[in-house]
Amino acid sequence: MSYLKPLITLSYWFTVTPPPFLAPVFLVLGIALAVLLIAGIVIKWFAYKKRGNPPLHRVFSRLGRVCLTISLLGLLLYFFSYEQTMLVSARFWWLLLFAAAIVWTVFIILDILKRYPVEKQALAEKQAREKYLPK
Repeated sequence: MSYLKPLITLSYWFTVTPPPFLAPVFLVLGIALAVLLIAGIVIKWFAYKKRGNPPLHRVFSRLGRVCLTISLLGLLLYFFSYEQTMLVSARFWWLLLFAAAIVWTVFIILDILKRYPVEKQALAEKQAREKYLPK
């Protein structure tokens, strides 16, 4: 458990010249960011395909946007951590990115739970009304 001890010290998180990540941690972090980037691209593509269903398009578009944004910012931090750039490679940026990802995702999920059923019902009613209208 001695390898977890630095995680609870402020000097580990708030030093402007941190030591480099361990190789396995750096590799896993890079793979996770690449997977998140690919997931964001796939979700945005799926949102594009669901343009005929506006509520579903909106849900996938927002989820894809959060995945793409967090992964691109993470890859930027990954590059600066690799180069060991002073101040920009500080560990607190990773904490800030992780917190932003969590908060953004929670807000999106809460909005989906609140608005998606209402929008889906409104779309069904609109389609039922338009079924009988001349084209």
